[in-house]
Amino acid sequence: MDQQKFENLLKQQKVERETITNKLLSSTSTRKIIVSGPGTGKTYTFKELLKTKDGNCLALTFINNLAKKLKDDLGNLAKTCTFHSFCKELLHKIEKNNLSDNFVLLPNLEYIIKSDAEILYDQHPTFSKSFRELDLSNKNIEFFLKRSSYYDAVSFDDSVYRVMEYLKYNPDEIPTYVQIVVDEYQDFNKLEVEFLNILSEKSPILIVGDDDQALYGLLKSASAKYIREKFNDPNYECFCLPFCSRCTLVIIQAIQDIISRAKGKGKLQERIDKQYFCYLPDKWEDSQKYPRIVHAHCSVQSNKAPYIARFIEHEIDKLSSEEINASNKKGDYTVLIAGSGHYLKQVQDYFHKLHKYKLSFRKEEGHAETVKIIDGYKILLEEGESSNLGWRIILELDRLQNIKGIMEKTRNIPSPKLIEILSPTFVNKHINILQILMKLVHDEKITDAEKQKVEVITGMKLEKVKEVLVRKVNDSKVDIVKQENEVSVVFSTYVGCKGLQAGYVFIVGLDEESLPRNNKTPSNVEICEFIVALTRTIKKCYLISTFIFSGKRRNHSIFIDWIESKRLELIKVNKSYFLN
Repeated sequence: MDQQKFENLLKQQKVERETITNKLLSSTSTRKIIVSGPGTGKTYTFKELLKTKDGNCLALTFINNLAKKLKDDLGNLAKTCTFHSFCKELLHKIEKNNLSDNFVLLPNLEYIIKSDAEILYDQHPTFSKSFRELDLSNKNIEFFLKRSSYYDAVSFDDSVYRVMEYLKYNPDEIPTYVQIVVDEYQDFNKLEVEFLNILSEKSPILIVGDDDQALYGLLKSASAKYIREKFNDPNYECFCLPFCSRCTLVIIQAIQDIISRAKGKGKLQERIDKQYFCYLPDKWEDSQKYPRIVHAHCSVQSNKAPYIARFIEHEIDKLSSEEINASNKKGDYTVLIAGSGHYLKQVQDYFHKLHKYKLSFRKEEGHAETVKIIDGYKILLEEGESSNLGWRIILELDRLQNIKGIMEKTRNIPSPKLIEILSPTFVNKHINILQILMKLVHDEKITDAEKQKVEVITGMKLEKVKEVLVRKVNDSKVDIVKQENEVSVVFSTYVGCKGLQAGYVFIVGLDEESLPRNNKTPSNVEICEFIVALTRTIKKCYLISTFIFSGKRRNHSIFIDWIESKRLELIKVNKSYFLN
């Protein structure tokens, strides 16, 4: 392409992007939807739209990390929060039956109520699925609400359901906003979609998402069908932001290859067709500097022969200070290492021993951890010694032989306090532990015998116990403070890397049985996982496969073959590679 044609292309892209943005901003429709690929400026568009509004606006997204980014970007233009924190706030304000204003939010409350169902009825229902799919064909929701009221506690799902049901029958109390914007709509489930439909009855709404990034189906019963339904809804005005300012040209071309091959294999048949181009005014220099995606094929990977980790270390150490600084300026991290857990663990273990880089690990949100006995103690310390929930958690983890008889006495509402039903011996045993924990919280001296007693009952070291007891919400989510010339490395699963961007992305474990499980029948979700991982890249991407992983022979992922070979640079990583 000669210089004049190139300059005309840059000018054309600038004009087209500005025209699309202006069209959306000038639209008078109260219901809008944007379906666009990664890095296409959705947050920028949010901000420009909200600048035109005068009054209280609301911005919602799904996961905590995205909410924080959105809040930083939007500032005072909107109240910005996760969908679930918004619902919790509303639940505190509305009239409630059998639930106090001081209810406890316990994300893994289902663990306890499942145990109740097993003890009382010998049943094993999946309550979260019933809530998320609004399945009223059984008594799961009714049972959960009754038990959670006894514990004066809610989980994420039932808090949404409680508020939705209240607003459905009290429409005058639906909160109103000058503008609502909702990000990551492809990750919402039926319950959440119905809730948003109620909000949109009283306020203008802009929905944004990308069905190519729908990864939360198994985790939270989310479905891309909801964003597709909205896109085809005549009541919604549809927009697409086609220009990606994050990824280089080769990444965009690779995405186009993958989608084309997937559709040719009968996959992604319901996908919303959308344009996706590299925005060359921002990405031409990087596209020229990084014209290929590296396919590093390692002969072996194991803890004893960590070729994947050594290769990544080698590539990181080749980065110049200018490349590191440029990545830190644009990205959340210098380097992202994404893949499935068993590959990540081996690489992470290697990197921990190096002590060379600032390391982080990003888990996908949506998995509730198992309830621990320390959770029960913490609730009793915070809510008082009569808390039904605190004692129920302790009882679950330190079971009495007559637990069924105890739980039978709580079957009906109203029921006696759990502390009144438990034996004095059991109560005194744990009150003694509470007294020790109280001393620990207040930095009072405890004896060696008390220390041993706490560590035995909790299964945790005393320092960790104290950390759990005094930790406030989100204290563990400390931002990476990026220093000049400092390499920050984040490890993440495919789902966990959503919302991230990094200068250099290494996708590890691109082998059959890992991604995808079967080269002959890759699933739509696996295709989307690969797309999401690729599009975290600001500068350069590495696809890493192995011939032998942990002693077992592997075939490389079919997804690598779906990318045109001219876009790939093959590097064979074997013993001789490290001798050069």
